[in-house]
Amino acid sequence: MVREVRYDEVFDAQRHFRSVLDSVARPGKINRLHSVELEPPSGLNAASVLVAFTLMDATSTFHAVHMDRGESGYLALNTGARWTEIGDAQFLFAAGEETPEFLDSANCGDLIYPDTAATVILQIADASTTPLASGLTLALEGPGIDGTAMLFVRGLSADLLLALQARNAEFPLGLDSILTFADGAGCPCVAALPRTARVSWEDR
Repeated sequence: MVREVRYDEVFDAQRHFRSVLDSVARPGKINRLHSVELEPPSGLNAASVLVAFTLMDATSTFHAVHMDRGESGYLALNTGARWTEIGDAQFLFAAGEETPEFLDSANCGDLIYPDTAATVILQIADASTTPLASGLTLALEGPGIDGTAMLFVRGLSADLLLALQARNAEFPLGLDSILTFADGAGCPCVAALPRTARVSWEDR
């Protein structure tokens, strides 16, 4: 079947890939994604869909945690990727306030091939590099960060961050995470919490 949305797999994907890669290389930096006309099911935000279109193809596997067949079917139809169980998935899609148990079975790679670990796409309510009225204040340190990067987020569970921290304790094994959300103008955005980043947080 043909792609349901107008997505240029060269032009759009290249622009989005550069934005996602820049976020991963500079943890805590927010990047806007070039907007594409989308009508995803309600359980997926536009930024998650654009990340999926950019990173997934017919060789990929994914799991949408506690999402219904509409969300999984939309991702499979528009990327060619195959739905699978959590432990076999290269990409995991979840709400930022999801209970963290699903991370227990996520693939963290192995010492020979740490790059085979899953990437976790977390849908959150909002993020900013300036303080928000509520939510969590994240402090990030590590490669790609000059000193400490501050990221203010809403709709991201501290329990989920704690579980990610535990799964990333044996570097180079671990999980890279991409936060997806829309800014105040409705533009899809991403920020990354790669396994290389040391993350601490507090409630606002």
